[in-house]
Amino acid sequence: MSIVLDGSGLTIEKVVRIARFEVKVELDDSTLERIKICRAMLEEKIKAKEIMYGVNTGIGEFSEMVLN
Repeated sequence: MSIVLDGSGLTIEKVVRIARFEVKVELDDSTLERIKICRAMLEEKIKAKEIMYGVNTGIGEFSEMVLN
């Protein structure tokens, strides 16, 4: 049996089953589509050299450091 992640309905009990009992995790089709859309947006911003905290900068005290 697997747990299908769809952007809602994730409970503590399900997280425990995944973490402790190695229950298989699947992503539903709409979740995969949302990931693809966000990935495309992120790649466009990187290509445009937009500075985004934690993506192409350091984090915390290194947040002013732009990474290549």
